Amino acid sequence: MVFAGIILENQHGHVLLHRRANTGFADGLWSLPGGVVDPGELLVQAAAREAQEELGVDIDTLDLRTAHVLNKVTEAGVPVVGWYFHTRRWAGEPRNREPGRCSEIGWADPRALDPALTEDTDRTALHAWLDGTATTFN
Repeated sequence: MVFAGIILENQHGHVLLHRRANTGFADGLWSLPGGVVDPGELLVQAAAREAQEELGVDIDTLDLRTAHVLNKVTEAGVPVVGWYFHTRRWAGEPRNREPGRCSEIGWADPRALDPALTEDTDRTALHAWLDGTATTFN
């Protein structure tokens, strides 16, 4: 599985997170927007599509920069590649466009995330982005 995550950073250095709900994965935890890359889709296209679907914002793929890449194997043995993109540019006001899968959205200081309330993989990606580490393999 290949996953494209988006780090939207506002002018205050905060990032947009959403609280997962009714998905069967990390429900109740804050996570970054993003989703699975569709067949025939480039990673940057998936990130821009997910931002539109989940948040109602338009991102030009040329404004996306790789922030972090991770590779892991889930407990079920499924290999996962997570490619995280960062941007400070988008059009539109972010809003929760998937209320059945997300209970709320909000801006948060990525340096002050509560580990008990944040999805592990996304928290790792945010720390790596802040530290300037490019990849994680585990």
